[in-house]
Amino acid sequence: MFSGEGKFRKTYRYQFDQLRSGDETEIPMSTLASRIETRKIPLNMGQINAIKEAPDELVDVDGFQRIVTSKAAQRSTIKRLMYDVADPVMSKSQKIEVHSYIDSYSCCPPPIFMFLITLIQVGVFLFYWESDGRKSIWTDCSGCFQHHNHTAPGILIFAPKLRKEVWRFTSYMFLHAGLNHLLGNVVIQLLVGIPLEVAHKIWRIGPIYLLAVTAGSLLQYAIDPNSLLVGASAGVYALIFAHVANVILNWHEMPFRWIRVLILAVFICFDFGGAIYRRFYADQCDSVSHLAHIAGAVTGIFFGYFVLYNVVEHKIETIIRYVCLALYSSLFVVTIVFVIVRQPYSKNLWNDDKCT
Repeated sequence: MFSGEGKFRKTYRYQFDQLRSGDETEIPMSTLASRIETRKIPLNMGQINAIKEAPDELVDVDGFQRIVTSKAAQRSTIKRLMYDVADPVMSKSQKIEVHSYIDSYSCCPPPIFMFLITLIQVGVFLFYWESDGRKSIWTDCSGCFQHHNHTAPGILIFAPKLRKEVWRFTSYMFLHAGLNHLLGNVVIQLLVGIPLEVAHKIWRIGPIYLLAVTAGSLLQYAIDPNSLLVGASAGVYALIFAHVANVILNWHEMPFRWIRVLILAVFICFDFGGAIYRRFYADQCDSVSHLAHIAGAVTGIFFGYFVLYNVVEHKIETIIRYVCLALYSSLFVVTIVFVIVRQPYSKNLWNDDKCT
């Protein structure tokens, strides 16, 4: 059940098979180098040079895999440094996949989603701040209300009474309650989201982020159909917890995995500890939408586990992936049903006596 061969190993095995003649299981290194050129095997110059410079001895498929993923085959100084950091915390059998995982980090395509979404959020904030008469930039919810009279919701904010305007379930992510709120979100989403997008590409990270934002407003309305909602925190939480899903999914192939676990554990403990304190022990009303945060975290874990790139896919992981998809889809559908059934300003299912 736990057997499986990584995608990179399969590629290298296929390349070695193309280099063999007849029933060969081992090939002299000098012969290997000449066959690569004549048979047009798709290796980069660093890998070709590593093979040419290796001692002229017989090499099998495992030896071929070790050479093309060795430090000598890597032309990038930064990635060679990443090899040096990662190698002491993994076994020799893991180096092929871990080195290949590091090699897969590229800016092609570039991480345009995180840059674009951040640029739009900053642009929208500054546009409305200027239009609203330059109120306090640190605390003003620019664009949240028309003409700043706090009675007519703006076109982007999520407002329960306007739930039929379905774009609001996602568009609220472009508004923020002041520059403090905006900076907190965009800094974290750039620091966390860009590495994820580089490794897993826009077609995985984009849906995680947008689904999380939508799920945040759906869950907020399902539990508390009285609250307005602004900010991209649901998407930010999805990116953070997608890192958790990524570590779980690629544990054996993950470089610096214990460092990642420590950083994520510290963040989760402090964030959730602070949320519990503000919700149950602090004297003031907590206006933070923890439900949107929870929806984002659930999206990052469950949908992230399903959609993120899995370096070595075991059968049990495939089963878990589809279980995660089924659970997440069920939760998503349930919140949609609640949104349809519950009327705006219905009783809050999660009351906070400090907020009136």
